[in-house]
Amino acid sequence: MRFWPARRRPGDDQGIGSPGASAHSDYLAGGADGSQRVRPSHGVQGLLEQLPAMAGLRILDLGMLNPRTSEYFGGLGHQVSFVSLLHSFDATRRSGSGRNGSMDADEAEAFVQTHLDFVPGSFHAVLAWDVLQHLGEPLMQRTIARLANIVQHNGVMLCLFHLEEGEQAIPMYNWAVASGKELALREAGSRPAPVKYNARQLETLFPQFRAIHLFLMRDALLEVLVVR
Repeated sequence: MRFWPARRRPGDDQGIGSPGASAHSDYLAGGADGSQRVRPSHGVQGLLEQLPAMAGLRILDLGMLNPRTSEYFGGLGHQVSFVSLLHSFDATRRSGSGRNGSMDADEAEAFVQTHLDFVPGSFHAVLAWDVLQHLGEPLMQRTIARLANIVQHNGVMLCLFHLEEGEQAIPMYNWAVASGKELALREAGSRPAPVKYNARQLETLFPQFRAIHLFLMRDALLEVLVVR
């Protein structure tokens, strides 16, 4: 594991916004044989250490619907909402908006208002997985800004970024939190390789968050933990 110390940013210390919003749900996807494997995760461990030691926390999962995450956090007394953001992104492109895999600023704003329609401060944590990197600009920037708005002060977000260059396509996974220190993953097809970012470039992608931690893991994936 390689670790870069957190980069602190000026934060807004105002009160937490009122939570609330019904859970979004989408589809269940995974490998053809339904198999999952479990791997250690410093990002998951850091996320749980950042969360308050209390029941009733609200967590937003932006990946493919995976009941294992709900089972884990439900066992701790927390609530999980799902918004399958990549599925919605692909559906929007197929409908004619965002042709060629990109959206202009107005389309990006409409997208986040539609699919991340939560009041400020709704969530204590967000599981963004490897979704953000596939959204492209400017949608990724708008999405990060919106997520910063709906996460409470001192809330946390876990992201995964692919680092390898030269790939034509990369495998996609259905991710889930398996334990306090582990991720479960199941193969779920592939996508064209997105624009790559190195570790230093990633530090500039989250200006609304006050701290960032990066953990290098296997398969050229970088775990990125950002704190609001």
